[in-house]
Amino acid sequence: MTSFVEVILPLPLSQTFTYSVPEEYAPLIQSGLRVLVPFREKTLTGVILSPVEGPPERIKSIRPILSVLDEAPLFSPSFLGFIFDLSRLSLTAVGELLKAAVPPEFLIKEKGGYKRLKMPTSEEIRLRFRKKFKEAEKIIGCLSEKKPHTWRFLCRQTQMNYPGLMALLSRMEKLGWACQEKRLQLPQRGKKASPPPGATQLSLGFPVTSELEPALNQVLEALFSQEFKPFLLLGSQGQREAFFLTLLNKWGAAAGNVLILTPDILGATTCGEKMVKIFGPKRVALLHAELASAKREATWQRIFRGEADIVVGPRSAVFAPLSKVRLIWITEESDEGYGHLEPAYDAREAAWLRAKQEGAVILYGSSAPSVGLYARAKERGFLLPLGEASLAPVRIVTSPSTGGKILSPEVREAIEQRLSRKEKIVIFLNRRGYASLIACPRCGQIALCPHCRRPLTLYVSRGKAVCHQCHYEEARWLKCPRCGSSGIEYRGHGLERVAEEIRRFWPQVRLSSLEAESAKGKKRRSAALKDWLSGRLDILIGTQFLLSSPGGTNLSLVVILYPEMMLAQADFRSGERVFQLIRRLQDEMASSSKSELLIQTAAPENYVFKALAKGGYEQFAAAELRFRRLLGLPPWQGLIQLTLSGQSLRGLARQARSLKEELEFSGERAEVLGPTVLPRMRRKNQVQILIKGKEREELVSRVYNLLKKKRVNYSAQVFY
Repeated sequence: MTSFVEVILPLPLSQTFTYSVPEEYAPLIQSGLRVLVPFREKTLTGVILSPVEGPPERIKSIRPILSVLDEAPLFSPSFLGFIFDLSRLSLTAVGELLKAAVPPEFLIKEKGGYKRLKMPTSEEIRLRFRKKFKEAEKIIGCLSEKKPHTWRFLCRQTQMNYPGLMALLSRMEKLGWACQEKRLQLPQRGKKASPPPGATQLSLGFPVTSELEPALNQVLEALFSQEFKPFLLLGSQGQREAFFLTLLNKWGAAAGNVLILTPDILGATTCGEKMVKIFGPKRVALLHAELASAKREATWQRIFRGEADIVVGPRSAVFAPLSKVRLIWITEESDEGYGHLEPAYDAREAAWLRAKQEGAVILYGSSAPSVGLYARAKERGFLLPLGEASLAPVRIVTSPSTGGKILSPEVREAIEQRLSRKEKIVIFLNRRGYASLIACPRCGQIALCPHCRRPLTLYVSRGKAVCHQCHYEEARWLKCPRCGSSGIEYRGHGLERVAEEIRRFWPQVRLSSLEAESAKGKKRRSAALKDWLSGRLDILIGTQFLLSSPGGTNLSLVVILYPEMMLAQADFRSGERVFQLIRRLQDEMASSSKSELLIQTAAPENYVFKALAKGGYEQFAAAELRFRRLLGLPPWQGLIQLTLSGQSLRGLARQARSLKEELEFSGERAEVLGPTVLPRMRRKNQVQILIKGKEREELVSRVYNLLKKKRVNYSAQVFY
């Protein structure tokens, strides 16, 4: 009797596909195995979800699987259940999440290309293609009789779009002038990872006050019961780290299958090095996307085989192949780095789902957690305060209103004092480049990205104007391209302009900047950090990228310039983000008694800055939760942001109106705001709708079921 299986494919689809199983593979079939299957004209790697009793109705023929690739399943049923739960919660296709969970080396890819079989004459091409003669002649000229070329290569060479190119290539295949050649690219197999030499298990003697013993015992009890239990550790970075390591020490010989998630790769590397010193290199694995292909595969195999039972990594490590996770630690819950766009998921929520699916304990750590999680923790009784931390005092000063200067007299005086004492200074401004707007005052012309229609950012150091969305670049304006005026204005000061002013006041100062553009690549980032940590720099200026970097010792002054710019963003969480960012900078300074944090702002009466000056997260959270309750925002109501993208603005508006009508009509009434047209991004139009409802789970489920029926290109964000 023929057997059948449901297979998940690494495609942007939430549906599974049924395949028949040839007799020779029937004894091998298990949930979680990789299989090679035909899909349309391609061959893909899929994962068996489950065997099925019979073929689906209304399907005349079912194609067989081509091969079984594994002897043992790569994924457990609980892990596949976690993938489906995450798909529903994040409104992301199951296939895309599966692709994120499997290293690229484990997906057998089909490579294809087009070769020329015959070289036709110009007359033959003109006779067969007529109006498309020039395009067909270009394609024939680009094709080779020896080496196949991909459609991407041909599109670049001929300057044609994909549909037009494929239509002509199809006609050439029928004429016998060209053919498509396919081949399977087998996964590369790296050598077995050999851990570097290092320390073995050390004794951990962290001082934990008697007040924290009940909290430690509460977490330990949950660990030994092997049941799902969340906890929110509210305290400074040092307090949280001491609590976690003491917990592992008390857990003792049973400690294992631990997953540590950091906001970024730099933080994962630092944390991984600490874990290796404590537990030794054999037990610890560092897993992230910047590992070389062979090393990434070998590390994945080490974890899968159970050789490494403590895994450290950024958000993607939430998919690490630990057989049964016992403990998950989110080191800095307040960081935005846990959010992933393609595919869309939030590693903090994904970790919650995985812990729930596998019966694990999950620890969220932060000195200023998201107010949604804080409210949930207080309501459900899993908040664990770690005591008052010694934070650097906050002083608020008013920004200069005249004179064109960036730094106020109070900030300049504080910098002068620290430089005279040879103490370290950090200056924070969350705006890259020299200026955020390039404009001609004579005719009003503004430098805009031709693809996104967004203002370009000027980088004086590179002589370029750059779009941060699609990375388009053009030369710096010396004259207005419309009227020819040379009086170009640069508005909205960025890091380069701040550095220029600092050098004007203190010409001998040793200064460097650290932001996403200047810190691309491991070597440049490492060089900047090495100079800072070794004391070769007096002042380090940077954007939010600074939060990923170790502060070093003797950090005396942190200056935050114009944080109200972040409050002006069209995001209801902007106040929360500003508070979290400044509180994390305070954490970096906590080790020094002389430290001071200056906030230079044009809005000194804002409730965010007042709460920071008084030092209380609880005060800020109470005010923020009252504000959100009045406006019906999360966590009091569910909120989903759907962004549709495509070439036709009219088509997107039609799709958005259709979604809005169906959501408002179906079941319990949902409040749908929009549709609203957004600025173009990467040559595509965007339309956004917001969906609000009282019950988040019901709202997400309804939107998920509706999107499964629609053929729309969308990205979704679910707010908690």
